[in-house]
Amino acid sequence: MTDSLVLQVWQLKDPTHLPALLAEDATFSSPVADYHGRDRAAHLLATIATVLDSVHQTRQWTDGPQGIFAFAARFADEELQGVLREELSESGELTHVTLFLRPYRVLRAAIAEMARRLEDSPPPRAAQVARITYSQG
Repeated sequence: MTDSLVLQVWQLKDPTHLPALLAEDATFSSPVADYHGRDRAAHLLATIATVLDSVHQTRQWTDGPQGIFAFAARFADEELQGVLREELSESGELTHVTLFLRPYRVLRAAIAEMARRLEDSPPPRAAQVARITYSQG
């Protein structure tokens, strides 16, 4: 792992290939909640790409399939600093992405904007455990 896969998507603001980067059972841990499953994780990561501007990676620390990536970005003309932790499967798919952002004042405003955007475009529902029912008859 050399550069953040997620930051590359955010920089390009083109999340169309995000699902292909994520494992089927991927988890995205945001500052607000955890989102399980490829579709939910991709939706949230894609929405973040529409909220953040001027994303650029500033540092990286990698160890095999795990990487920690520091970055700077802008939201509403305010600077944010963040850290992404990415974990890859043996096949190179993202299995877990964790996002940390600061400062809190700007993060709080960005969270409010995310909430507005997610009202207009909610994430897919979480996968439900299938229940088999048997009927007598």
